[in-house]
Amino acid sequence: MRLALPDAIDFGRRLLRAQQVPDDIALDVAEHLAESDRVGYTSHGLSILASYRNMLAQGWARADGRPEQVADQHTLLAFDGHHGLGQHVGKRVIQAAIDRAQQHGQCIVTLRRSHHLGRMGYYGEMAARSGLILLAFTNVTNREPTVAPYGGRKAMLTTNPLCFAGPLPDGRPPFILDMATSGIAANKARVLATNGQQAPPGSLIDADGLPTNDPNVMFATPPGALLPFGAHKGYALALVAELLAGALSGGGTIQPEHPRQGAATNNLFAILLDPQKGFDSGWLTHEVGAFIDYLHSCPPQPGFDSVEYPGEYEERNRRLNGESVRFDVPIWATLTELAGSLGVALPHPAANEPA
Repeated sequence: MRLALPDAIDFGRRLLRAQQVPDDIALDVAEHLAESDRVGYTSHGLSILASYRNMLAQGWARADGRPEQVADQHTLLAFDGHHGLGQHVGKRVIQAAIDRAQQHGQCIVTLRRSHHLGRMGYYGEMAARSGLILLAFTNVTNREPTVAPYGGRKAMLTTNPLCFAGPLPDGRPPFILDMATSGIAANKARVLATNGQQAPPGSLIDADGLPTNDPNVMFATPPGALLPFGAHKGYALALVAELLAGALSGGGTIQPEHPRQGAATNNLFAILLDPQKGFDSGWLTHEVGAFIDYLHSCPPQPGFDSVEYPGEYEERNRRLNGESVRFDVPIWATLTELAGSLGVALPHPAANEPA
């Protein structure tokens, strides 16, 4: 099924409005999710609304939750998300930090108690479009751990993503690194299981601690666990994200004194910088452009078309999809079921797409 992008956004908005989400919040969330689908991250796209329904129904995510600024020290801002839907909370918080960084050249921002922030690259793109560099760390609380520590056989951590983003010169797509510190994201395991696909080697263990490629172990009783990417290196970065985002935001870490009710609650620590303030901008522009040209000059390995930098994947998918979004059959079936249960009419397929 392929939908025109405005129709995909409107569909997501209506699914949320049917659950008493205010219109402006629903629109922020739907825009974020549909764009995630468009740039190739189905795991963080509209299909995730099926799991959000339970979070809203249980009160673990607040339909009307909005961020509150709790500290302002000029280049340091702190927010409480009040368990609001993260794609709305995150957008408003990062925009406030962008505004402050454009005034002062830099801003540190923390956020505690947000529901799932979604694809962190979305916020990286916001910063890059504003001419800023973003470095962000996120941890996850209020749910059972999903990631085993290096050398461990039981999940004790979560996926703890990090994001680095910034503009590039000469009209190049922005640099967007958005990665879980686990080998794959938990939502990626969900999509793989839904589609009947295998997980990459080295990304999962079963409940006995044995390597497996079957993503269904994450939903078994007892469950398996994701593994950190890069063995001890990804594990160490996960701990950095846990402490920066969890401790410095005041939102807490995954340690067991805090509740684990099954709701993904995110805390955030981020730094935004204006590279045009305090730097030799002419030299910087040349150096960054020359470095990207140097990377692109590398001959590709067999099986690869070219060497790319992070961010080109998203831009390629934007060009491929244009102003539309495509859903695989299992994903569309999930959305169809959700719409039916909420009494929401399905959108018409995009032109030249069979119904």
